[in-house]
Amino acid sequence: MPIGHLTQSMTPWELSVTRRHDVLPAVPARRRFLRHDQSGAAAVEFALVVGLFVFILYGLIAFGMILATKQRITNAAAEGARAAVGQTSSATAVSAATARVLAAGLPSGSYTPTYSTGACGSNQCITVTITYNLSAHPVVPPAPGLGLITPSTITSTAVVQYS
Repeated sequence: MPIGHLTQSMTPWELSVTRRHDVLPAVPARRRFLRHDQSGAAAVEFALVVGLFVFILYGLIAFGMILATKQRITNAAAEGARAAVGQTSSATAVSAATARVLAAGLPSGSYTPTYSTGACGSNQCITVTITYNLSAHPVVPPAPGLGLITPSTITSTAVVQYS
């Protein structure tokens, strides 16, 4: 049938004037399959990205937990110093501060409180310093490489005039 001749009985594939009639060179089926197959590409891309994603997620969680621990240490020092307000002697101020720091709920053995009293102007002041040993008592399990940026200790200090 000539190419410009249309009839009502022609099927759609016979109407195509751009259809190639010559055959492409023969390619073995295996090479043709491997060249166009992309079924594992997503799995490979996922494997390359998931490690970095998990490490960033771990870093965010670790930062949040360390920040929360710093806040707890700061609150314990401030509460201990506030407990000394109104005391008349340095011994009672230190004992009141010690009792309040112990009641703050920090894990025992993980922190070191220090108390010092002295003159500040014409009055007496108490300084409460709490140091949390983060390397000996981590708040999250350590990850490889993250120990380079996490602190080994967390310290917070509060000073209050008590008399």
